[in-house]
Order: sequence, then C-alpha cells, then structure tokens
Amino acid sequence: MKHRLLELLACPHCGEAFSLEEFATSENADGQVEVEQGILRSLCGKWYPIVDAVPVILPNALDIYSDFAHEYADRLPEWPISADEIRRFEEEKKKTQESFGFEWTVYSTVRDERDEGYVLEGGLTPEFFTGKLVLDAGCGYGRHSRIVQEFGAEVVGIDLSVAVINARKITKDMPKVHIVQTDLFYPPFRKEIFDVVFSWGVLHHTPDPRRAFEGLVDFVKPGGDISVKIYRKRPAPARFIESLIRKVTLRLPLKTLYDLSYLCVPINWFYWAVGRHIPGVRELILGTIRCDRDWRISHIDTFDWYHPQYQFHFPMEEVEDWFKEKGLLDVYGVESKGMRGRKTVEQTVGEAV
Repeated sequence: MKHRLLELLACPHCGEAFSLEEFATSENADGQVEVEQGILRSLCGKWYPIVDAVPVILPNALDIYSDFAHEYADRLPEWPISADEIRRFEEEKKKTQESFGFEWTVYSTVRDERDEGYVLEGGLTPEFFTGKLVLDAGCGYGRHSRIVQEFGAEVVGIDLSVAVINARKITKDMPKVHIVQTDLFYPPFRKEIFDVVFSWGVLHHTPDPRRAFEGLVDFVKPGGDISVKIYRKRPAPARFIESLIRKVTLRLPLKTLYDLSYLCVPINWFYWAVGRHIPGVRELILGTIRCDRDWRISHIDTFDWYHPQYQFHFPMEEVEDWFKEKGLLDVYGVESKGMRGRKTVEQTVGEAV
C-alpha cells in the first residue's frame, strides 16, 4: 500500500480517516515506500489488515488471510467485528467472494488491445482519463485499472475477492495504481473525491444492483463522471434456457464447472463456422454459451455466465432511469455495453437534484 492511498481512505463505519501502523515495508522501482504488512485503525475502534500491500477492509478479513493473523498475532488488537456481523456478511456475499476469487485467479491473462478497446467503448478517448482520479469498482484481476493508469490516470481498484492478489501483481510496478479488497456496497473512501467512477460487468452480480449504483454516485465529485456496464435484458427463450442451466451449475464445485465450460469450445467453433447463419440454431447457441472469436474468451465467459450467485438483467431504459433519478446529466448509453452520466455541481452526497 502506497502512503498516498491513506489520503483517500476513510472508515466505512464512521467516515473518519485511518491511522496507519506499519509491520513491514518495501521500496518500489520509483523509490516509493510501500506498506507490505500492517493495519489501518479508525477512531471508532475498527481496524483492518494490510496483507501483501493490499488493505483488506472486510468483516471476514482475518478468516481469508489466516496466515497474516497467525504471523502477527502478538501485534494485532482484538478483532472488533462480531461473529454475527461476519455471519450476515458471508450469508449474502461469501459465495460471490469465492467464485470470483476462483475465476480471476485461474484466469488473469492481460490482453492489451482487447482490454483497451473495452475501456474506450462509447466514444471515450485516452485523454478522457488523463490526470484524473479514478475508482475501478469491481476491478477483478486489475486489467482495466492497468489500462486506465497507462492513459495517465491515478486509479484505485477495489474488489470483494482474492482476485486483488493478481490485480496487485499486474499493477505492482505502476506508481499510480492502488488496490483495495473491500465491499462495493461500503467503499472505504472519502465522499466526492473521484473524477471518474466506473463499474464494468460487476453490478449485475451484486445482491442489489441499483443500490450499489446509487451508493457509488456518492463518491463522484461534482462535475465528475460515473460509468457502468451491466447485463441487458435478454429474450424470454434465452432467459429460460439460462435459468434451467444455472439451477444445475450453481450446485457444482467451481473447478468442476470450470472444466465443464470447455464443452463450449466446439460449440463456439460451430457457431462461427456455420451456426450463426442458421436461424433458430443461432439463437439456441447464443442462449446457451458465450461466443467469441477467441476460444479462450468463449470458455472463460461461459464459465463467468454460469457460476455467479447473483445475475440480473435490465432493459437499458431502466438503467437510464437510475441515472436520471440520481440527478445525473449528459446520460449516454451504448447499446448492450453500458451507460455513463455526469454529476452536477449542485448535487451533494446522497441527494439528487
């Protein structure tokens, strides 16, 4: 964790700044000191570990990183979060935490051209990000944080899962990337500090996508932008096929489902060779697997389609209403890809115009 991050963080419980206790530090290639192991303390009594340079601001942090808890047992205060609070958190989010941790650990390939194209969808240019402070809400293994930093932004990537380990690896040598493991519903930052907040391919995998979106707006500074990419509502036959398959896949061990997802590879090949030209067959395939010219993407996207605990789909008009009801202006949608809007300078935290 770079010391600069401390200026941005705030306790999600009391909203106050954290104080830092360093257990182990390192120096990166630019001469910046980084906290490798330590804790963050807040005035309300809560504290959270920093594990392998990543702050872990979650109720079950010590359960996830038991080695850290054991190694520094004599230096750690009593854990301030009750067993009941941890239980409630895990009932709602542990499956999501584990499944995306698995996905972005087994798959963490950086594809610069593809990732850059995804970031710039909807007419954005690299200059849009230059010089801005950006929140990547649901960063996975950090591929978009990496691209946006290369465009000249300072980026904070957050994720619920241990995918942050890989995010840290692929951004370690980037001086303006910070990675935090935390809950999208309770971002541990000062309000209204980010020029841009984006959450791409994430909100539809949360228990309440709209509430997650509305909470993120509070962290956009007046005049700043928020951008989301969220699953669009699909035709009824496709939704029916998906629901039947997911009744089975959600009960499978993740590794089993990951291996079974390779069955999509020959189907994907057939789709591009012949199937996409045959009415009925085309729709059946697209309702069953994720097709891509790259079979590796087809495989991981098909796995991604069937493992998440939560998976919601919305018509674009409904997502547009979210933006407008929060008082956002210049709302711009890209069919099947996403939507962004700008926070007015008159708005205050939690208040729509």
